[in-house]
Amino acid sequence: MKSRILLLLTFFLLINLAKGQNKEFNQIDFGAGIGINYGGFGFSLAYVPIPFVSVEGFCGYNLVSPNAGAAVNLHLIPKSKSKVYSAAFKTMYGYNAALVTKGGGMDSKSFYGLSFGLSNQLRFGRNKKRGFNIDLILPIRSDKVDEYFNELRDNGYEISELTPITVSIGYHVEF
Repeated sequence: MKSRILLLLTFFLLINLAKGQNKEFNQIDFGAGIGINYGGFGFSLAYVPIPFVSVEGFCGYNLVSPNAGAAVNLHLIPKSKSKVYSAAFKTMYGYNAALVTKGGGMDSKSFYGLSFGLSNQLRFGRNKKRGFNIDLILPIRSDKVDEYFNELRDNGYEISELTPITVSIGYHVEF
């Protein structure tokens, strides 16, 4: 819990530090989508203090529990109001596995940890303020995930295998 509070305080500190910078790029990015970097089904809010870096917080519901997390994005192609495409390496901390049992019973469980990814940001329209983010995420899952997965299988639950790479997609608006 302390780490989440620290991440939020850092996020808001960066927002205040970068106020008044040159606005050749949109500094706020709000999105709604599905995937690990939206907390399951949820929302994302990113702040872009400089064109090469953005700090992101997200919250959502993953069919097991509400959750939240944070990420730092290093943009390979700098954010710009005139560009249609931007790509970024992403480092995140938040939920990275949800084991959902049939009926969503008490045995369903979420797991938290680090994840790394590649974010592809496509913007369209005259002002390039709206568009889609499509992310490929590699969750670094602890041994506890595998142990719990095997325990559920041993107890007769039908449960799908976890994919080693996940895809997230969301619709975003920049300000």
